[in-house]
Amino acid sequence: MKKITALFVSLFAFSGSAFAQTDLYVRGAGRLIPLALPQLCGQAGQASPAVEIPTVMRRDLDLSGYFEIIDPKGYIESAGKCVSPEGTAFSDWSVIGTEGLVKGQVTVSGDRVTAQLYLIDVQKQAVVLAKEYTGDASQARMIAHRFANEVMKFYTGFPGVFGSQIAFSSRVGRFKELFVMDMDGSNLRQLTNERGLAISSSWDPAGGRLVYTSFRNRIPDLFLLNVDTKATRQVTKTSELEIGAHFVGSGQLLVSRTEGGESDIVLMNTEGVVQRRLTPPNRAIDVSPVPSPDGSELLFCSNRGGGPQIYRMGIDGSNARRVSFVSSNYCTSPAWSPTGDRIAFVCRADGGFNMFISDPDGGNVLQLTSGGSNEDPDFAPDGRYLTFASTAFGPGYAIAIVRSDGTSMKQVSTSRGGDFEPTWGPLPK
Repeated sequence: MKKITALFVSLFAFSGSAFAQTDLYVRGAGRLIPLALPQLCGQAGQASPAVEIPTVMRRDLDLSGYFEIIDPKGYIESAGKCVSPEGTAFSDWSVIGTEGLVKGQVTVSGDRVTAQLYLIDVQKQAVVLAKEYTGDASQARMIAHRFANEVMKFYTGFPGVFGSQIAFSSRVGRFKELFVMDMDGSNLRQLTNERGLAISSSWDPAGGRLVYTSFRNRIPDLFLLNVDTKATRQVTKTSELEIGAHFVGSGQLLVSRTEGGESDIVLMNTEGVVQRRLTPPNRAIDVSPVPSPDGSELLFCSNRGGGPQIYRMGIDGSNARRVSFVSSNYCTSPAWSPTGDRIAFVCRADGGFNMFISDPDGGNVLQLTSGGSNEDPDFAPDGRYLTFASTAFGPGYAIAIVRSDGTSMKQVSTSRGGDFEPTWGPLPK
C-alpha cells in the first residue's frame, strides 16, 4: 500500500487553548454525538476528492456507533463553500443540532492530492483538531479514513480502525473465492480465481499476506497469498486435511490437521514442516486453533468432553482447560482479542448460532447476538469491534461488524451469493 504523509499544521490563526479535549463524549456518554461532514472546498474541476472524503468519513463514523451523522440534505450552508473557520456561520449548524463539524479544503496538483481538514466544536465556535494530508490522487479514501480515526480519538480517547481491511470467502456460482474489502464494505477486490474452494483465511501480523485452505488440487492444502500482487505459494502437499491456519508471529502457523480419524492441532513453519504436535492422540476432534496476542497460548475447539466446546492451553500443549461456560452443548469458532483481555466464540443458542464474548478464562460472559445465525467472529485490531458472518440482515450470509459490547451491529458486505469466514487485518502503517 502506498504511503500517505500526514502532518499536523496550523491551518488558521486560533489560540492553542482551542485544541484542548472537549467534554462532548464524557458529557454525552450513552448518546450519539451529532456530526456534520459537508462537501469540502475544492478548486474548480476538483470536486471528486472534495466530495469523496466527507462521504467516506460519514460512512466510517456512522459504523463506529458513536455518532449521529446529520443528513446532508438538511444542511443550510451551500455545498463546498470556501470559508475560513472564523468565517463559519455557526448558527447554520447549531440550528440543525450539529455539535461537531468537519470542514476543509482539497487541492490536486498533477497526481498529488493535499487535504487540509479540521474539526470544529460548533458550540464553542472553535477549531479543535487540524491535520494536513498529502498523497497520490488515488488515496482520497485513505486520507478520509485517517482523519476519521483522528475524529474518533478526539471524542472517545481511542483511535478508530478505519482503513483496515477484512478478508473473507464469498460464493461465486458453485465455488468459494477469497475477497478483501475496506472495513466499511468499500473497495471490494477479488483475490483468488481458483474455481474451487478457497476458505478459512487468516492475516499475517504485518498485513501483507493471508494463509488459507484451498481445494484447487482437489486435496485441501494450505497456501500463502500476497494481498497486493495476488501471488500464491503452496505451503503443504499432503493427503491430510489442513484447515483453520493462523500465524504465530510471521514464521509459524497453528493448524488443524486431520489424518485418518484423528484431528489434531499442530505447529508448523511456513514451509509446511510440522514442528510440534500440540494435542494428544485421543480420538477427539481438535480444530480452530487461535493464538493469544503474545503467542504463548492458544484457543481451540474440541469435543473431548462430549459436545464441542472452547479450550485454552499453552503453545507447548500444556494445561488444556475448558473456557466456554454457556448453557449450550455446542460452542465453536474461537477468537482472541488483540488486546488479550477478551475472547469470542459461537454457541448454539436461542434457536440459532450466536456470538458470545468473555474473559480469557471464561468469566464475565456476554451474549452479543440473538437472531439468525452469527458465525466465525474475528476481532478488529483494537479489540473494540468484531466482524462475523450473519443471516440477521436477510436469508443469506453477509459480513457484519458489531461493537464488543453488542451494540451498533451493522452490515458491511452485500454480495448475492453469500459471504463467510471474515478475518480482520491490521491497521495500515
